[in-house]
Amino acid sequence: MKYRSNFDRHFHQKRYLYLLVATVLLIFLNSFFSKDIIPFVNGITLTFFMVACVNLVRHNKKIVVLFLSLAAVGIILTWFPDRHGSIPLLFPAGKAVVVLFNGMIIYHIARQIIISKRVDPNVISGAIAIYIIFGLFAAEINLIIAHYDPGAFNGITDPADPGELRYFTYVNMTTTGFGDITPNSRISRAASVFFSLAGQIYLAVIIAYIVGKYVAHSDRKNKA
Repeated sequence: MKYRSNFDRHFHQKRYLYLLVATVLLIFLNSFFSKDIIPFVNGITLTFFMVACVNLVRHNKKIVVLFLSLAAVGIILTWFPDRHGSIPLLFPAGKAVVVLFNGMIIYHIARQIIISKRVDPNVISGAIAIYIIFGLFAAEINLIIAHYDPGAFNGITDPADPGELRYFTYVNMTTTGFGDITPNSRISRAASVFFSLAGQIYLAVIIAYIVGKYVAHSDRKNKA
């Protein structure tokens, strides 16, 4: 791959690290600001996150075009939300775009981890990023559920606020279960069970896979 500058080279070579940083900021940064500023902070962090995702796949032009299209829609809907609900399908459509975007980036990172020949910092950062992004994926689905059924979750004050359901989703995925927010409908309970199981299965599988790949690489290195 040809690089336009040293910064361009650095930005691509450290792509998994930047994605991990962008993902962490997207989740945690809005916790330090007031409710009035949160939409602005979400817009900045989501933009950084999507730019980091596009940087991850830019070696394939067709995929880049698709990612850029989805990213543009997601960013526009985040920066200019329909706060008054004048367009009924705009909110779930925006969330569906983010769900699709997150699902595609999870698939791409997982594919890169599988085809990698050895365990390196990119593999470790990618594996961590998948787990965190899966939480974002699950939270967006929970937001869609809450949009169509405001009573689907007990304990949330604003079904449209991503912060509360992101918090619930990660607590559920890690099986911590504080109980301050609970699923209250069949679909929300089914989703909660699925996401908690998926989160635990992923941790078990990815740890075993990475350890196995590391051991296999060490054995080949010792034999050589």
